[in-house]
Amino acid sequence: MKPTHGTIEFFRFLPVLVVAALLMAGCSNPAEGDRDPVALGSDLNFAGLELRSVLLVTSGQDEPARVLGTIINTTATDIELILADSDEQVPVKIPANGNREFDQTPVILNSAPEAPGARADLSVSVKGQETIINVPIQNGTFDQYRPYIPSASP
Repeated sequence: MKPTHGTIEFFRFLPVLVVAALLMAGCSNPAEGDRDPVALGSDLNFAGLELRSVLLVTSGQDEPARVLGTIINTTATDIELILADSDEQVPVKIPANGNREFDQTPVILNSAPEAPGARADLSVSVKGQETIINVPIQNGTFDQYRPYIPSASP
């Protein structure tokens, strides 16, 4: 049986149709809009605590910086941790089996150790144990961080 002209044309364009279909499949994301954007902060598990999406928000280097993120206490006892940069220590209490969300309860450092776009080391201390978390520093470039920029001290 000899192929017809229409069949030959179909098979000639089949690779083009397959490539076009594959390219179009990558153009949409059905889950888009269903979840929050990926946070830019750093994560750390330490001394019964889970630090999630921790970052600093500031208007500039040496300006006040607000800590954002969440700390989850996975233990049955209250924990006090100390967050510190090179010139300051801030105590933070986290209830047993609870959390501390910094967008709800502000923690402000007197000055950002670096400019927005850089990263900074924060020391995390709990009951004599200490570790470092390297966190990004953001400014108001991303709209979601703009409301959290602390005002400069008078």
